[in-house]
Amino acid sequence: MAISQMKKISIVFAKEKLDAVLQGLQELQIIQVRDLTQLTDWQEAFKSESVHLPDIHVEREDGQLLTGEEALGALSQRQQHLEQAVESLNTFLPKEGTISSLRKEPKSLTFAEIEQVGANAGDLIGQVNQKISHLHALERQIAENQAEISRLGKWQSLDVTPTELRQFDFIKAVIGTVPKTADDAYFRGLSNNPAIHYQEIFQSEMEYGLLLFFDRKEEIDLSAFHFKIFDYDRKILPAQAIEELQKSVDQWSAEREELLQELAHSQQDLQKLKEETDYIMNLYARQEVKKNLATTKHLAALEGWIEASQINSLRQALIQRFGSGVFVNEVDVAEEDWDEVPIKLKNHALIEPFELVTEMYSLPKYYEKDPTPILAPFYFTFFGMMVADLGYGLLLFIATFLVLKLFHLPKGTRRFVKFFNILSVAVSLWGIIYGSFFGYTMPFVLISTTTDVMTILIMSVAFGFITLITGLFLGGRQKVRLKEYASAYNDGFAWCLILIGVLMLVIGMFVPGMGLLMTIGAGIAITNAIGIVIVSVVQAKSLLGLGTGLYNLYNASGYVGDLVSFTRLMALGLSGASIGSAFNLIVGLFPPVGRFTIGVVLFILLHAINLFLSLLSGYVHGARLIFVEFFGKFYEGGGKPFTPLKSAEKYVKITKSHSEE
Repeated sequence: MAISQMKKISIVFAKEKLDAVLQGLQELQIIQVRDLTQLTDWQEAFKSESVHLPDIHVEREDGQLLTGEEALGALSQRQQHLEQAVESLNTFLPKEGTISSLRKEPKSLTFAEIEQVGANAGDLIGQVNQKISHLHALERQIAENQAEISRLGKWQSLDVTPTELRQFDFIKAVIGTVPKTADDAYFRGLSNNPAIHYQEIFQSEMEYGLLLFFDRKEEIDLSAFHFKIFDYDRKILPAQAIEELQKSVDQWSAEREELLQELAHSQQDLQKLKEETDYIMNLYARQEVKKNLATTKHLAALEGWIEASQINSLRQALIQRFGSGVFVNEVDVAEEDWDEVPIKLKNHALIEPFELVTEMYSLPKYYEKDPTPILAPFYFTFFGMMVADLGYGLLLFIATFLVLKLFHLPKGTRRFVKFFNILSVAVSLWGIIYGSFFGYTMPFVLISTTTDVMTILIMSVAFGFITLITGLFLGGRQKVRLKEYASAYNDGFAWCLILIGVLMLVIGMFVPGMGLLMTIGAGIAITNAIGIVIVSVVQAKSLLGLGTGLYNLYNASGYVGDLVSFTRLMALGLSGASIGSAFNLIVGLFPPVGRFTIGVVLFILLHAINLFLSLLSGYVHGARLIFVEFFGKFYEGGGKPFTPLKSAEKYVKITKSHSEE
């Protein structure tokens, strides 16, 4: 497979159909709209004001019509409020386990049903927020009353109120507290004062509660005893006040529980809020894209990118909805547009997960070939060789297989899990080759990690050699497609032949009876080395090309470094096997009882660590070999992803209606 073939498309229609057309295109999800204000052909028209941007307009909940950035701001704010309501309401619903939530299939609606959600949207967010606000108000009132009950609790035995004590004419009576200290200095000082008579109301670890009596004519400084007056203005006794406060708490608590139960059964309201959020995001996308269009007094126009295979689907959908009222014109992609064409990769289901590696580096430009089908077998081999354990491979396969079968995952997560599901096969195959099963040596071993180290080293370098030759050949072929023939030879094909010649030379030197191969290899290498110099001189049309050609030959040291880099295939594979074997040795040192108790736990823990590190190393170092040693020979990248006008699908999965299927 390859990069999906794209076409430029222009659509012209009556201005009053603008919102309907955008709605239809968003439902189809097959067109990436271009910004006409940035296109040379349209800039002059915008400057002359013969065309202008269409109006952005949104009707608010209260019926007020908003336009321009104010409309977009209102939609953004509405989305924010909806998501806040979703988050708040989620806290009151029964908590769903991670596994059960992953097994739950997401809600599915057609695009028309999502749009109907927007048409029927009421003030659900206001109702939900009102319930939550009322709940918080009840909780504040309950907390305040409980705090007051706690404060008054120690004064329950008080049989007179501060208000009643203020009615005495000749005697002053006050209620309050004195702190309790280690030596009780304040309390003793107050109790020993002959002018003061007191009644103890309560005693705690921190203070004394006292009722004091003394003559109004006496000048007594109660602050000297750190006396703190009881702050109480009610006309009823504390015991009665506590009873009334508790009644209110009980009433509010019952109301709170009823409200909590109501919120806990608000799954339907939560789903409606999520659906409305997706609708608002869809509406925002349609209004935002108007900044890329052009209108006159009666017409509206847009340009975009579309896959060539989707042209007929677009035409049929527009005719079905608008009849002949929409004009569609497609144009093949010209060479000057190559840097602007968005990229959509199309690969077989087994190759598609490896697009993760390509995307991690960079998408290809439109004039390049999709490297995914070529890198897939290389990465598959490298990863398997670096992890290389049948037990680890089977465990990884079972885990990823169950996740794919049992759980409903987002598209990106599902592709990532499938990626490792495929790689688990490589790990198992190389585990069989190395005869490794959770660090133990199996009865059959094709290549031993202990006695065949040189074989594994040669094999690693051989894979590196094949990778380099492939990359150089692809680089030469890419230059030929761009008609850069000199570069195709100097940077690609010539080095392929030189490296093959060197390989033949080495084989001829070390393998008996292969002397002729050594002569042929030397001839091929020398001939193409001279060829690089000659082509460089011809390309430069002067002897200055001689220096360029010689410098190009100096790159031979770089290719040696590339081959050495592939020895990590051996190093990581051997290290993982050695670590696993060492862990087994540690567990084997336990006595029989310990080996089958704590030893089992230790075995699982240690191998889990080794598996994680091996997978991480395989993932990172495999990508490094692809990016540097492989892509560096032929791949440029820098493409932009294809981003059509589409539904948000943040909370709701959009399914096709029966008419579309």
